[in-house]
Amino acid sequence: MTRKGPMTKRARASSAVDDALADAFITVSRALVGTAVRSVNAAPVEVTLVQHRLLVLLATGGDQTVGTLAGQLEVNASNASRLCDRLQKLGLVSRDRSTTDGRAVEVSLTASGRELLETVRDHRRHEVRRILSHMSPDNVEAAITALTAFGEAANEVGEAQWTAHIL
Repeated sequence: MTRKGPMTKRARASSAVDDALADAFITVSRALVGTAVRSVNAAPVEVTLVQHRLLVLLATGGDQTVGTLAGQLEVNASNASRLCDRLQKLGLVSRDRSTTDGRAVEVSLTASGRELLETVRDHRRHEVRRILSHMSPDNVEAAITALTAFGEAANEVGEAQWTAHIL
């Protein structure tokens, strides 16, 4: 049972810190989404953010079924299948029957898909470096620590591990 009534001074301070932290992450997320959109737009062929995310899932997780990709993208299997159709037509993924389950179709990243991801990553890295150049060295170090912890909490594969998958 929660106690109703005025918040304690400590609870108000904690709530203010939580709000400030959430606001800071929301602001940064707007900047990062803008960076992501500009990076994906630099791709050699036109892909959407969701299509790019599917390519990233294949780069980090290897060959996967449409159903597995749908679960990771939090879309239904028919939407994931249509995404794969479009990416296959662009030559960025291939689909083949599973060697272990004849009913399943596995989606894999092609060499062109890997090249697209490298182009997008290089563009994003350049833009992030440009932004970081406007920060003090102490703030850059603090950002590295905080963002690494945030990425781990979000179960995102680190850049070094991700790069090893696509190269």
